[in-house]
Amino acid sequence: MLHKLLLPVAAVALISACSSAPPTVQTGDDAEVIGENLHRVDNTRADMAYIDPNADFSKYRKVMLRPLGVDNVEIVQPDRSTSVNTRRDWELTDSDKQTLQQIYHDAMVKQLGDKGDFEIVDTADDDVLEIAAMITGLAPSAAKDDNRSRPVGRSYVITEGAGAIAVAVAFGDSETGEVLALVKDSRTSNDHWGLNNSVSNRADVQRVFTSWAMQINTSLGKITGQAD
Repeated sequence: MLHKLLLPVAAVALISACSSAPPTVQTGDDAEVIGENLHRVDNTRADMAYIDPNADFSKYRKVMLRPLGVDNVEIVQPDRSTSVNTRRDWELTDSDKQTLQQIYHDAMVKQLGDKGDFEIVDTADDDVLEIAAMITGLAPSAAKDDNRSRPVGRSYVITEGAGAIAVAVAFGDSETGEVLALVKDSRTSNDHWGLNNSVSNRADVQRVFTSWAMQINTSLGKITGQAD
């Protein structure tokens, strides 16, 4: 039988509710469980969330950030019927990957370390929570802003934001490697029409990563007792 258990206050903050119903973790014989300890959570803002209902997040005072994973990204090509014609498929180059990793790292350090109450460290310890995120999908709104992708002579492109991005984020114990929570989420960068170029796209990505980093910082501050 599938039971639903209200998540403890410590865990509720990590997986924010999307409605008036509180997040609930599935338990019982019919519960959806992955990795033996991660139970599916219902009523969450994220697209999908799992958590270890027995995890004690209160002991973590430091955070270790793994580089953003960018090697297994599914790219949904821009719709040629509504987007500017493109001369080649949208590709994620090594330079693009490095830029995304840097934007993510800067956003997390600023929100968790500079503005938050967590020390960012490089080594594992019993009070260190490891955060490992990876981009799983990209859906650009238009062809890449370079001479090889956009038609020659096209001076500007207008789109409704840069596109959409999907990520998976794992929270684990840095010493044991045990995953304590897993969240998969997607965001649309911007819902306003405007110029689509390398500058505007970078700004949209920064806003998305900053938003995620702020949510993670706020949530971890609550579940670890670091928040005021």
